[in-house]
Amino acid sequence: MELFNEIYSCYYQTVRRILEQAAERPISVKEMEQLCRTWAFQETSLSVLPRLTKGDWPLLTHLEDAPSTYKSALSFPPPELPLTDLQMSWLAALAHDPRFQLFFTDEELKRVLDGLKDCSPLYCQEDFHYYDRFRDGDSYTSPSYREHFQTVLRALREHRALLIGYENKKGICRLLEAAPYQLQYSSRDDKFRLCCLQRRHESYCLNTILNLERVRDCRVSPDALPAQTVRILPRLRFCPVRQTKEPVLLKISGERNSLERCMLHFSSYEKHTQYHEEGDCWLCSIYYDTADETELLVDILSFGPVVEVLGPERFLKMVKERVKRQYELLYGTLS
Repeated sequence: MELFNEIYSCYYQTVRRILEQAAERPISVKEMEQLCRTWAFQETSLSVLPRLTKGDWPLLTHLEDAPSTYKSALSFPPPELPLTDLQMSWLAALAHDPRFQLFFTDEELKRVLDGLKDCSPLYCQEDFHYYDRFRDGDSYTSPSYREHFQTVLRALREHRALLIGYENKKGICRLLEAAPYQLQYSSRDDKFRLCCLQRRHESYCLNTILNLERVRDCRVSPDALPAQTVRILPRLRFCPVRQTKEPVLLKISGERNSLERCMLHFSSYEKHTQYHEEGDCWLCSIYYDTADETELLVDILSFGPVVEVLGPERFLKMVKERVKRQYELLYGTLS
């Protein structure tokens, strides 16, 4: 299987974007430079544009009555490139992921699988062994779970409220009306969460997180959401629902490439990092949602001695308790 082919490179893609626009209307050199910066690199215009504008690549025609403006010399727009065997193989692997299948109706999923039936998956789900994940993940293949997931997607797309029957931790089911604005996935818990504004006193104001596995009934409200609520919802996306007042303060030694590893591992969190000259280390403040507290705690401990938790005191106490419990499991009760 060929991994790389030059016709799929960013340079070919950039020229293709230029020709697409030049086929619709005349395009200026400045516009072509902007396309080069968007789809390739800053210096791409220095090598690509002279070949296009001076005729080395006879793909553009200069307009006499408009300086530095060109139109496409082709009688048709450039065709779409077919997917490579590697891309098809990767899509076939994704299509067999039960989480991927949640985003499609049964009819849509059948069309996807039929279109990929002749492709060998790049990998199988059985090829992965998750050593840091809880085993009570959501039941993605359950018909009711799939139905609820599709209902949530519809409400998100159509800006409608949801009427939800939700079972709490005590096993009590209650009815609530909520305006959904985001779906979250936790790789540690292997669960989907629904972020929404629960209705209170005739308005959608209570920011709430619901576990989809505990949804017992889910229907789209026949009424559209108020315009004011629709305007608010996009601003809530990718923001902590219940952000802690104090961030976790970490001291990163820099040993064993720990700084780069931490920045990559905690990239989904809001954080501020600065270098501390006296201690020759980095201090990193991480702001997080309380729903992710346990997951963040476990992730920090996975770095071992290269990361030290400095505060706050409440979080530091949780770290000490977790380390003590792990020690007792391995070596017995501390004397």
